[in-house]
Amino acid sequence: MKLDVAMRTDKGMVREQNEDAVGGDPEAGLMILADGMGGANAGEVASGLAVDMLVSQLLTGQPDSDDRIASQALLDAMQGVNQAILELSQQVPEYQGMGTTLVVGVFHEESLIHAHVGDSRLYRLRSGVFEQLTTDHTLIQEMVNIGDFASIEQALMAGVPTNVLSRAFGSEHEVDVDLSETPIEAGDHYLFCSDGLTGMVTDDEMQSILENQKLDLMQKADELVDFACRMGGMDNISVILVCVMAKNN
Repeated sequence: MKLDVAMRTDKGMVREQNEDAVGGDPEAGLMILADGMGGANAGEVASGLAVDMLVSQLLTGQPDSDDRIASQALLDAMQGVNQAILELSQQVPEYQGMGTTLVVGVFHEESLIHAHVGDSRLYRLRSGVFEQLTTDHTLIQEMVNIGDFASIEQALMAGVPTNVLSRAFGSEHEVDVDLSETPIEAGDHYLFCSDGLTGMVTDDEMQSILENQKLDLMQKADELVDFACRMGGMDNISVILVCVMAKNN
């Protein structure tokens, strides 16, 4: 498989600075998106540190075709990120309490290994079906998971906030990372995004943009971000789009 990749990050219409970060190495099949949080510029520091560390660690001795090695390397690197954020927040007073979400993908010939912590998401568009592959680590989602509410909509009606994270890097000495593997197919579109997109744009609207044949991949990424800004742009907005193509394309 070949990958077509587009990345875009924007501070949105309200925030004074961008605390999101995107990166990776499309040639190596590595995609990383982080949404930082914290006072002053601490969120920007946390997300930037996470992306830089993962690129450095995962591309040094790039995992081979054994997906189990790739999975363990990814998990080890993400735990290293968590420790680095904790240590820096303890060393620098103005960084105290900083943290970040992360959603990471490693594409192989026939599969995608993906891992995440927090509410940054991964979606897949395949044959007209747009599906969220990650589950948010938020208070509202956890309350639905344990049965306090039957749905997100019911929890919202009860006044449960949507932006309280139940997991993040930098909040505990060891972070619980969700890791999965899924087969990839030619024609798949994968969307990695921060909640600055999903808080402003519905799944149906995102799918409509991804299915627009008049736009190339970078234009689709731009339109997702620009649409979120037009809808209010209340938070930083980041997207990574990946289109899987057959080798002979």
